[in-house]
Amino acid sequence: MPTLTPARAKTCTEPGCPNKHRALGLCSTHYNRKHQPNRHAPVSTACTACGTSIRRPYKADRRPTCSIACRRIVQFGPVAAHTGSYDWSTDAMKRAELAGATVIDRFDRLQVFERDGWVCYRCERPTDPDASPFDPISPTVDHVVPLSRGGDHTLANVRCCCLGCNSSKQDHAA
Repeated sequence: MPTLTPARAKTCTEPGCPNKHRALGLCSTHYNRKHQPNRHAPVSTACTACGTSIRRPYKADRRPTCSIACRRIVQFGPVAAHTGSYDWSTDAMKRAELAGATVIDRFDRLQVFERDGWVCYRCERPTDPDASPFDPISPTVDHVVPLSRGGDHTLANVRCCCLGCNSSKQDHAA
């Protein structure tokens, strides 16, 4: 009985590209680069809150804002821009209580950052205190034993961690 050998999969004709052939001898990445170069090009648009011109991808799902302050206005209304009454430590204590933490201490983020020298305990690289809160090198407070795994909200259980490492860690213990 004859055995069937798998047909050799066609690959992209671009030199060094091992991806599967899609159309006109190219993989989807090289096809889009060659035949649709402006497919995802950013476009100029106005900030929803203040009208400042910004560039962002076409068809982005969120309303465009130029800054965190403008995003807060869009999210919570004009009064949110002037309150300035947000207290991280109170908010963190409430979140810890909702997560079921049994020991909850009050402390400030700056205490943690200064104690740890603004260095991420996971990748051991310095964090940038002036970075946008969405920048992967911005400092965050990370619970070594996550609250969802029975960790406490205490200075002994938190470390300075860059946003990139904190996001990749998720709810796993360090």
